[in-house]
Amino acid sequence: MTIACADCGCLVERGVRVSTCAIDGCCCSELPTRQSLDDIAAQVTAAFEARDLVSFGALLADDARWGDDDAPNKCRSRRDVVGTFERLLASGVSGAVTETRTGPAGILCHLRVHWPDPTDPVRRDEVLHLYRVRGGQIVAIEPFDDRLAAEAALASS
Repeated sequence: MTIACADCGCLVERGVRVSTCAIDGCCCSELPTRQSLDDIAAQVTAAFEARDLVSFGALLADDARWGDDDAPNKCRSRRDVVGTFERLLASGVSGAVTETRTGPAGILCHLRVHWPDPTDPVRRDEVLHLYRVRGGQIVAIEPFDDRLAAEAALASS
């Protein structure tokens, strides 16, 4: 259901602006727009395809987070996130984006991953990442093992 913001008139559908007002300093400016999410999703896909961590890093907020606080390899900054991807690529890991979907929480990215040791039971061939987007930047990367849980998180704002 699309609603109009009572303060400025932006049209908002499930936490995503579908139409923006012309007010400077709009109260809805932190909400993602459908177009901006589609653009960021395309840039994420292109960066992964090119293995371009400079471009991927440019999409991240300075304080981007990846992983739970108790995770052994948690990342708490753009530098941490890019460094983790650099280490994975240097170890022979490769992958590709097979699907992206946008929603109120950001971008759900389905990745197909190829690990150097395919017999390693800890590694998964398919990974779901929810890229939470605020102010036009990825502020958090949330990994999911379950598609239904990932889609539910994408639908929440």
